[in-house]
Amino acid sequence: MEIMKKNRVWGLLALFSLLLLLTACRQGAAQQSDSTAPVKITYWHRMTGTYAKSLDKLINQFNASQKKYRVVATSQGSYNTLQQKIMAAGKSNTLPTMAQTPYTNIGDYVQQKLLLPFDAEMLNGTNKLSSTELNAIYPNFLAAGRYDDRYYALPFSVSTVILFYNQKLMTKYHIAMPKTWADFATAQTKLQGTKIHALALDRSYDVVLEGLAYDAGSQLITPNLKLNLNASKTLNAVQQILSFQKDGVLQTAAEDQYFNVPFVNGQAVFGIGSSATIPVLTQQAPKSLQWGTALVPTYAGQRNNPLNGNYNVLFRGASKQQQAGAWAFQKFLLATPNAAQWAIDSGYVPVTKAAANSATFKKYLKANPTYQAALSATPQGFVSTVFTGYNDYRTALMNAVDATLAKHTSGKSAFDALQKQTQTILKQAD
Repeated sequence: MEIMKKNRVWGLLALFSLLLLLTACRQGAAQQSDSTAPVKITYWHRMTGTYAKSLDKLINQFNASQKKYRVVATSQGSYNTLQQKIMAAGKSNTLPTMAQTPYTNIGDYVQQKLLLPFDAEMLNGTNKLSSTELNAIYPNFLAAGRYDDRYYALPFSVSTVILFYNQKLMTKYHIAMPKTWADFATAQTKLQGTKIHALALDRSYDVVLEGLAYDAGSQLITPNLKLNLNASKTLNAVQQILSFQKDGVLQTAAEDQYFNVPFVNGQAVFGIGSSATIPVLTQQAPKSLQWGTALVPTYAGQRNNPLNGNYNVLFRGASKQQQAGAWAFQKFLLATPNAAQWAIDSGYVPVTKAAANSATFKKYLKANPTYQAALSATPQGFVSTVFTGYNDYRTALMNAVDATLAKHTSGKSAFDALQKQTQTILKQAD
């Protein structure tokens, strides 16, 4: 009897030991599985609709191309919402690994200690860009993301400012392609007795004004932070726009914000706006609208325009592995076939010369010639000066523009006030 009890005890002990061994094996297997799981790279963006689908396609290709990292993207729907989410996440220490943002935001982000530069991986890491790869990126695109001697943002979706034209209206009213801004006034003389304007702009003329002022040799804010917001050449450019509006040459968009609505409705022969409008017109314009694109006419003998679009940034709090993964994803986006495909799918211009010169993109350009002007405008794109307080300045600039349009404030009064406001913004940022 005693022997049976001992055998039973030994049997229970053996069973217990076996259970402990199985548990340890499971835990070990789980830990091994966790250690080999890909590093998660969270990515916030503002893309929606077909843009989001095209981006998801690239992300899936990246995730499938390697096993070390997995990009998990979230669309925030708009630049404003994305900006709000980033600022809130910065305060609560819940930032993603990386995100899209206009490059003009990076001065404020750096001041608030939200960003990490890409330099360590991009220029010195084991996965760094070769000199050929670095030189393949358009210099002005690369310069836009450089702040405080570091690459805090890298190009992804860049657009240029171009001219859109309605060929049917040009033919009907015998209007030639404008070569200078003065030609818009000439075109309007042929439209007398109609409700058609020679030119349509977005609701705010800030981007166009920045280009005209730069053409005239009066960059609104220079790299050394000299303000030319009420300089005589800037005020002349403001007056050019306002006099065109007063004389009926120019129409700014209403609540719809963008020039393409009056343009599509046949209310303007020409429109000036972002090249990112091309896919919008391709999808939404009626087939009866015979439209095309060209370079913006010269002003003061020059033709320049500020770069627009969104860049990718890397946030503080990312681990070394996440930093490496974020760079691996960004490098993947810069690779020639991927940069070319994104330009084709999205309508943005290729961010590298190699992608623009690739057989894939050239074939696409031949079949879709409306994109040629956007690409041709690339060398003429200039970088807006980035500084701490830029977002406050932009709000003040938009208010100044709105005052001249909605309240009929004179250009001099509005931009004198803007000059003083911006001086205060810069002082507060010191």
